[in-house]
Amino acid sequence: MKAENAEAAEAGFPAPVRVVVAAPQPDRVVRAVTNLVAAADRPVEVEVEVVVHGAGLDLVLGEEAGEQVTRLLETGARVLACANSLSGRGLTADTLVAGVGVVPAAVWHLALRQHEGWALVPL
Repeated sequence: MKAENAEAAEAGFPAPVRVVVAAPQPDRVVRAVTNLVAAADRPVEVEVEVVVHGAGLDLVLGEEAGEQVTRLLETGARVLACANSLSGRGLTADTLVAGVGVVPAAVWHLALRQHEGWALVPL
């Protein structure tokens, strides 16, 4: 548990809201995550993961994507790419914008997060 989460719990604040965003399409993701973080009631912490897969990989590839990924990372979100989707397009993790992580399979990661109690937001 993060130190901030422990302090919030001791102060009687609710546990963090944890959201995992399934992003098979790159459009709308940056705006949706930015709106989510901005709208979150404080002092409740929001943890966000954006999991890109399929065509959503375009969000984390190339120079043009760098600005969008930077905006996502600035919200505090983690951005994760599906290794299976990368492999399916003949790409490797070193083709991703800096700061983007990799999960073995988007579908498994999304299922696991839901099992852990994260809210799934499909875009």
